[in-house]
Amino acid sequence: MTVRPVEVSLLIPQPIAVCPTYRQPDISVPVFAETRPRLFSVLADTFADHTRPHTIILPTASHVLHAESDAEYSGWKQSANLKYLFDQFPVDGGVVTLDQTPLGYDITVYLPEQTEREIAFLGEYPSEEVIKGQFQVDNVLSVTELPARLTNMTKGGFEILSTVSILELYKALPRSVIDELTENQVKIQFSSEALQAFYQSRFVKTPAELQRLIYASRLAFWVHKQIEQLVLYSKVINEIELHTEFVRLSALCGGDLQSCQCSSFLIVPGSFPKIDEPIVGAKENSAVLHYRTGFNRTLAHLPIPEASFVLVDAAPEFVGYTSDLTRTYPRGNKWTNEMKEVYGIVERVQEKFLNEHYQEGANWAEITQLSRVDLTDELIRSGFILGSLQEAVDKGVAGVFMPHGRFIFQKPTCKLKLARKGLGHPVGLEVHDPTPESTIDAHEVSSFESLGSSYFAWSKDAQPVLHAATMANFTVFRGHICTVEPGVYFIPRLLTAAREGPLAQYINWEKIDAGGYATLGGVRIEDIVLIDHDGRKRIITRWLH
Repeated sequence: MTVRPVEVSLLIPQPIAVCPTYRQPDISVPVFAETRPRLFSVLADTFADHTRPHTIILPTASHVLHAESDAEYSGWKQSANLKYLFDQFPVDGGVVTLDQTPLGYDITVYLPEQTEREIAFLGEYPSEEVIKGQFQVDNVLSVTELPARLTNMTKGGFEILSTVSILELYKALPRSVIDELTENQVKIQFSSEALQAFYQSRFVKTPAELQRLIYASRLAFWVHKQIEQLVLYSKVINEIELHTEFVRLSALCGGDLQSCQCSSFLIVPGSFPKIDEPIVGAKENSAVLHYRTGFNRTLAHLPIPEASFVLVDAAPEFVGYTSDLTRTYPRGNKWTNEMKEVYGIVERVQEKFLNEHYQEGANWAEITQLSRVDLTDELIRSGFILGSLQEAVDKGVAGVFMPHGRFIFQKPTCKLKLARKGLGHPVGLEVHDPTPESTIDAHEVSSFESLGSSYFAWSKDAQPVLHAATMANFTVFRGHICTVEPGVYFIPRLLTAAREGPLAQYINWEKIDAGGYATLGGVRIEDIVLIDHDGRKRIITRWLH
């Protein structure tokens, strides 16, 4: 009996150039030189009518506890609002306060207590002098001093406000400090106004922020080009290998792997961002919007067959600032007619938005509505949707094929309820950066009860108001940045629900069945576009300039 050698994947067909030539931005000047003045200005406007002074508390992040010397806490990530205030702050625990003064705000850092074991294995926090000098803060104290300070401020008439829920705030504090705050009857209240002031400030990116976002996106573009070669020309490849190579190449060129594509934005309101891995989904998995690569280890290691879609939604971040880039590739560079048809629909919708609709001064609600019309029109022209364009748009039929937004299965009938969806989201310190509530049409707010377990929480609040992406209504401005990510997906359960529901009459089931589209998977093409402070529109996830 002859034993044939096992054919291994050809991960790297040829030597890859070491990193793109795009120059990294200068990070020696901290970004808070631009972000703090903007934030303090927004805070001053937000609290202009308040008669009492206030202090605003921000937790840095939950303190990392190491029971063993080699135990890693892989789920930790710095609070985005804290990073906005401090840039790269090297403290995992404790809190920061912004104490209102007649001239603005004093910044006080309350450092957590470190045990000798933690110092021995993890290193000691920077000294008071270093923190004051490097991060330009006014006071550096121990977190054990927080109760006494807040007690005195309360007696002096200060309001004590938190940007997160009290439950989340307490995760950053030791039990003894919490007990003392309770004993002293220090009233700390969550402030939606304070949180929204951060979101309002972060919504408009400064020039330094845009430079970091541009580099993260250029790096994402370069890594995707290497991954594309593997998908197209490797003899054998699977999802896990593509995932691993994406992570490796990102790290090679300065990408931060802590949040290499935060794909799960449905976070617990008021909590810190989750850290998730790149999405690499092949065949039917390409239709799973936030597919977890490797969740099924058997499928993840199977060779990807030719003439099937491989969707890669992944991007590194650079010194805290993120990117978000999706490409859908044909395995083996082989296309079926059905693949070409679906890919062409998505490509044309995206190009029209980028080249025609998105402009400085455009109304966001209007241009996302135009994109919904474009998608519906393309699906009608391709024969997937039946009937008139107006009726199909009014009924939201395209949502069967592009369910990025809100949808629920109504029990017991399991009929699909569809809602309108926007085309993208802001990016910044989080992959899905928050949209301030001031830009959102309140009359379209939906409740937890109506949405069940599937919702889109733009506010990311301690008591969140739930919004669909299309409810954002603002004029595109200089410093605006967002993703543009149309898609067409064939999700078997959604197709079944639509077939049994009121939208069935608008869908060409004969075409879907005859073409085998239900097993085709899906296509998403995602780029990042911005308006810089000179008024130029730039698609920063394309081309290395």
